[in-house]
Amino acid sequence: MTDFIFVDEKEKLMGRVKEGRIVEIKFYDSLLGNIYRGKVVNKNDALGAYFVEYDKGKTLYLNSKTSYKIGDNVIVQYVRDPANGKLALGSLNFKIENDTYYVKRFARLIKQKERMKRDKEKFEAIGSLKTRLIQEEKFFPTPKILYENSLKDIYLEENKDKEIRKVEIGNLPEFRDFLELIKEKRPVYGDLSLIIDELETMTVIDVNSNSNKSTNKKDKFLENINMELIDPIVYNLKARNIGGMVIIDFLRNENKEKIEEAMREKSKEYGLECEIFGFSLMGLFEMTIKRRGDRYATELKKRNLLS
Repeated sequence: MTDFIFVDEKEKLMGRVKEGRIVEIKFYDSLLGNIYRGKVVNKNDALGAYFVEYDKGKTLYLNSKTSYKIGDNVIVQYVRDPANGKLALGSLNFKIENDTYYVKRFARLIKQKERMKRDKEKFEAIGSLKTRLIQEEKFFPTPKILYENSLKDIYLEENKDKEIRKVEIGNLPEFRDFLELIKEKRPVYGDLSLIIDELETMTVIDVNSNSNKSTNKKDKFLENINMELIDPIVYNLKARNIGGMVIIDFLRNENKEKIEEAMREKSKEYGLECEIFGFSLMGLFEMTIKRRGDRYATELKKRNLLS
């Protein structure tokens, strides 16, 4: 089936369709990756916590071992959008990149991206940019944006081997299917289904067999159901942009190691940034997923793309 990248320039939204499903969405009007000369407006010395004004009236949270005073300038990169009542997150260890190289503030070496050829001009340019950004800390006015992300350009460069389509997102059939999925609390897959409870502090997923019956041995039957639903489970976690603690109540079968290994492989396939803890003593599968801003349902509602 068709595999392509879509871009909606009006909505500032892009992503990837693979085998008829949207497997990735990115909003390229995001502040993620922007670098600012900010001002420390509050702090907690005991926690090494600082509150930095990065734009007029806008504050992010910074955790730092470097000591700053209120009123000090600081070069900070915006690395996480506010979500679940938490402030946006900043980092001193900014990362800058072009299509060939990337480097972090506290790294000594500029690194070359995979499958890219050496380019002296681009190498020198990214090194000079890093030096300039560090020196900006002593200048004014503050706050000031110093570097804007190039999420769209980088994403398209990374996927230049795929077909790229400019779309009106509301007219894309795969996007309409995607919206129906993320609104559904009980997605159905043939005779099987999931119940997905997206709570404030965690997400709980329950595996259901519905009326599915088998003449096979019961344990093997339950194992097969669990294995069949692993792809839908991980896809839903990715598609909904679920982060934080996730608990999955699989049907009880003996070979838990097989389920755990399949979850690891499928999470890697979908690019989930997660840590898998496996089955608890109560038989519940536990994992955590790195938060990347609001869940897509929340973000799309903000943009009037989901009712």
